[in-house]
Amino acid sequence: MGRARWIEVGLVACFAAIVCFQVFVPPSLGLADNGDYGRMIGRFALGPWHPDPSDQYAYLTTAWIFEHSYHWVSDNFSSELFPISAAVLTGWFFNSYHFDIRMMGAIHALLWIGCFPALLIALRPMPGWSRWVTALGALFVLTDASYVAFCNSFYMDASAFLFLGWAVVLWLLVVTRERPSLWAFAGFSVAAALSTMSKSQHALLALPLLALAAVAAYRFPAPRRFGCLALATMIPISGYAEYASMPAFDARMPQYAIVFSKILDRSHTRSADLEELGLSQDYLGYVGHTRMSLSDPKAEQVWWDAFLHRVTRGRVLAFELRHPWRTAAMMYWDLKFRAPDRGVHILGKYDRDSGYPAQTQAQSFSWWTALRSGLFRAAPWHIVVWFALVIPISARLAVHGGTMLRSVAILNLTLCAMALLEFAISSLSDAGETERHLFVFHVLTDFTILCAVAWLSQLLCQRYSAMRPLAPTAHSEPSRATLSAL
Repeated sequence: MGRARWIEVGLVACFAAIVCFQVFVPPSLGLADNGDYGRMIGRFALGPWHPDPSDQYAYLTTAWIFEHSYHWVSDNFSSELFPISAAVLTGWFFNSYHFDIRMMGAIHALLWIGCFPALLIALRPMPGWSRWVTALGALFVLTDASYVAFCNSFYMDASAFLFLGWAVVLWLLVVTRERPSLWAFAGFSVAAALSTMSKSQHALLALPLLALAAVAAYRFPAPRRFGCLALATMIPISGYAEYASMPAFDARMPQYAIVFSKILDRSHTRSADLEELGLSQDYLGYVGHTRMSLSDPKAEQVWWDAFLHRVTRGRVLAFELRHPWRTAAMMYWDLKFRAPDRGVHILGKYDRDSGYPAQTQAQSFSWWTALRSGLFRAAPWHIVVWFALVIPISARLAVHGGTMLRSVAILNLTLCAMALLEFAISSLSDAGETERHLFVFHVLTDFTILCAVAWLSQLLCQRYSAMRPLAPTAHSEPSRATLSAL
């Protein structure tokens, strides 16, 4: 095995060690339950061993039990159910009563660790040391606590970023090889579909992922090309299925929150806005309230039917488009006050037995989170400047760059589109726990930064290589041929 392969093995071992240290070594890192866990694990009759709703936000719950009283099947479907099923089946094999959330962490960690060697293989066409600079950058960013904390959790966003990472890596493996692999393309299509199926919020990402699939399909000869395009149709189908299966609660609560907690709560013309949204002045009493509940369930259902009949998603979108400056102000407010919390500080990261105070955040491997959050707090506009620079540069490289640079540029353009789409959905269609819902936006932004690192390192490496023959050689030792001639 050559020197390069040994370096790859060392990098993978380092990546795995950092992830495993955070997931398994006490105090284990994870995310507290905000109440959403039951939607995923209720069908497995799984619940907390010592339930305490008063501080479920404060501490990571590591001990769970299988109990019939916890059984219920929610209307939510997510690709996160696949790793949960694998973890539960493995857990049943060892103990049919008690379940440790670190079993879930092991499944997630295996998926994340396995993605890194695939990335190293995709980076092999890069010249010289640019490959290792990009690999080290990926190791630093992707082992950050903000990523690893999702491993010890049942949140749907865990599958969103895990399968998205696999989709990006497998796409690179297809487009950077001289002879593209049909198996890699199939893996990309499956990973992209699973990422869009993680949560209805991410369903629209199926469109840019389908565009990536079309680019990759044209790397194949004509007979296989049409087969690849047919295979890629699973991506939009999966996205549509996830969106169509959205439970009624998930559809109506964001609609309520965006109207009464964002649009009207910050409005100076509430009466006119209510009329434009199709609501009477009686609804002014709900402004500023994040939830609506009535004592009579039938009366509450009648209220919701009337509200959603008037305030459709299309009507809210039309309102936002007619008021672009107010819409931009809402989005900038989220950039300034919600985006800096990429570590999701509303949730505790350690269990009660760790001895840490309630809602304690990650104590190690959170340098990248600290840097990115600090930038958002100091200058939230920096991300606007970033996309304003990256998009035109990537567009130029996509046309005039070499094979590897063109592939990275196309990928970066798509990632930018996905990041902007994620931010718009999180900011303009929801007002509850926006910081947690922006996590995939941060993931996509990190991916664009890594693409920029790959481009810059490759550019500098090529320039350095071009300059080396021009270096002075006056003091170098004479060659054997020169000595023979003398």
